[in-house]
Formats: sequence, structure tokens, C-alpha cells
Amino acid sequence: MPSSSTVAFGILVIWTMLMPRVTAQEKYVFEGDPIFYSNTQPKDAATVLNATFNGREAEVRAWPARQRLQWLLKSLGIPEASQILVFSRTSFQRKMITPENPRALYFSDNAYVGWVPGGMMEVTVFDPVLGATFYEVDPDAQGVLLQRSGECLSCHVTHEETPTLRDRSIFPDAHGDPLGGSSISNIDCATPLSQRWGGWYVTGGATSLRHRGNITGQSADDFGRVPRGTVLPVLPAEAHPDNYLQSTSDVVALLVHDHQVHMHNVLLAASQQSRLALFRWPIMREVLHLPADAPPSGSCLTVLESQARKVIDALLFREEAAYPETGIHGHGPFELAYREGRKVDSRGHSLRDLDLKTRLYRYRCSPLIYAESFSSMPHELKVLVLQKLSEGLSATEPPEAFQHLADDERTVIRQILIQTLPGFPK
Repeated sequence: MPSSSTVAFGILVIWTMLMPRVTAQEKYVFEGDPIFYSNTQPKDAATVLNATFNGREAEVRAWPARQRLQWLLKSLGIPEASQILVFSRTSFQRKMITPENPRALYFSDNAYVGWVPGGMMEVTVFDPVLGATFYEVDPDAQGVLLQRSGECLSCHVTHEETPTLRDRSIFPDAHGDPLGGSSISNIDCATPLSQRWGGWYVTGGATSLRHRGNITGQSADDFGRVPRGTVLPVLPAEAHPDNYLQSTSDVVALLVHDHQVHMHNVLLAASQQSRLALFRWPIMREVLHLPADAPPSGSCLTVLESQARKVIDALLFREEAAYPETGIHGHGPFELAYREGRKVDSRGHSLRDLDLKTRLYRYRCSPLIYAESFSSMPHELKVLVLQKLSEGLSATEPPEAFQHLADDERTVIRQILIQTLPGFPK
């Protein structure tokens, strides 16, 4: 029987050996074992779309840009009403982006599309193992319609060194260039609304909300003054609304987009970290002389527990930013399109029901719990998240992560999940 110090040293050696093998030419941990991000053929919506339109690439590229954009959105199940416009130069097509030629973004639960008039279309979808995958639709290119892009990783590796999404609020000048002092962090649910949407257009109904959107400055000091940007009833004429599918950049769509980007990033990082830990587990199990069917323990379980907590915090909107007394009011079409994906319980309740008076959702559990990014998490992690979620929602004395939810709200959320999410523990 080896001594405890011998076992500890053995574990350290094996753990070091099991660190994902990344060559000197590979910059990121996900480029090595077991993920091999860039060298693996994705199994995502873009791959399916390329296969479906194989042989018709020249036909699609010959379409006018608006027709090609509408085809792409329809093919990926993205509503046109989700349009939001960003005029800050924070994309690899930055030279084409200005307040007069903003970049349009469209999104669903499982896909994102960006388009600059006169430029390429950018697509982000999700692979069950690789996570976020990035594509370009270039009308001047040859070969497949959606071409996988490695260039996007220069900006999209942000959350725990995982390929993820970006959602920034910056201080833009009159050309859309970030001024000194601009934020480089992603927005999350705790980000005050007053600090959001710098470099974005924001439209909707009347509200007392003040934010960083719709305005430019000469220095970062300009954005510390009051009043901040307001919610505009329509896009300004200088943004050339006729160039886009919608004449809005809906504040409600912006709020949902903020949440989804953060939620996706948490799910993607949790999946990657858990896959790495589980990859190392079999050898660790041998070192610890455990049976071949022994469940994860030790450092592997610590990783799973840590990531499960992060997922639950994001799902349940812990520390969500306050809303103005007047609430938030959109234009309407986005909210109607968003309702089409509702999964309802026997009483008609849905996690997709918006509140917009004091918070984003009426029942604070993210609808992305139904998304591919959640369902494709490693089995061990997903089971752990669902078990902790079920226990916390039904507990007489709820854990800290659940204490911001009233008893009746926890009851409704649990009932919705039992009736609409296969595999949720009853």
C-alpha cells in the first residue's frame, strides 16, 4: 500500500501529464486534447446548411444582400424582429462601421448573425463539443457558403479562455472608434442599465431609462455627464434605417441579447472546463485505486461543482440590475416573435414570459435552459446542475443562490421545469 505522500506525488505527476497537450504553435487550451477546436469538423447548424445548399453556392451569392440575409435568418430560425444595431467599431469589419452605417445583429436561442451593409455576414452557432463556432458568408468567396473563420478567435476568446460571444458597452467618438477609458468587459445581468449600450442604437417606447446608447463624445469624460442617452422612438435619419430589415434597434431585444450572450458564455465555459476535468479523470481514478465505475471525485468533482454553481447563478439572474420606475417598453414585434418559442405548463406559465417592469423575466430562470448549449453540456455537469436546481427550488429553506426568489416564484419555476424540461428531477 503506497504512502499518502507517494500517492499525492503520483497525482501531481499524472495531473501534469494530463494537462491538454498544446504545442508551441497552439495558443489556446481548447486547441489541444480532448477538444482540438480548429482541427475538428463541427456538427452544427452551419455544417447542416452548407450540406443542404451544396452545389447552389453561386446562386445564393448572386442574390442581393438583403435577400441573402433574409435567407440566412430564415434558415437558422432567427426572427428579423430581433434586429439591434451597433455603430461602435468593435468588429473585424470595423473599417465599414460608423454611426451612419451601423452593424446589424440578429439572434435566436441557438444562433447569431451580424451584417454590415456593403460587407460580409458573420454567423455564430454552437457545436455540442466545440462550443461556439464562427463563420463568414462572403459574396466574393469560393467554395462553401458558410466558411469557418479562425480570425474571430482574436476577439472571441474571453470567458475562462473559451470561444465565446462579445457584448460590450464602450465610449464611442463621432466615427464609432472606442475612446480611452472604454469598457472591455462583457455585460452580465448585474451590469447597471445606465452603463449599457455604449456604441449601440436604442429605440423603444417612452421610459425614464438613461444609458450610454445613441450618443457619441470627444472624450470619456463626456459620458460621465447627465443626461445620458435616452430611448429613441425611431432610429435617427443619419443611421439610414431604410438600409435594414427593420427600422428599430429595440431596447427589449437588447436586454434579451445581453442576457443570452452572458448565459451562453457561462454555459460554454462550464462545458469546456468540465470536459477537460473529465478527460483527466480516468487516469486519476487509477492512481487513486478506485473502481472503473467510480464517479468523479476530488479535483474533478471540485471543477464540476464550481461550474454548476456558476451556471445556476446565471440561470437564476442573481444580482440582476434594477429597472427604472417606468419600466421598459419596446416596439412590440420582437416581443411577439419571442413568444413564439414559449413552452408552457398546465397553467399557461412559461420561462419566456417577459416582465419588463422590475426585471427582464416574470419567472427568473433562463429560457436558455432549453437551448442546445445547455442540453449539450457534459452529462455529469448537466445532471449536477439539474439536481441542485431541483433541490433549491423545492427547499423549505432555500440555499443562498435561490434566496432572491420568492417562495411562489420558486414553486412556479419548478412546476414549469417539471412539465417542460425532459429529465428534470421531480
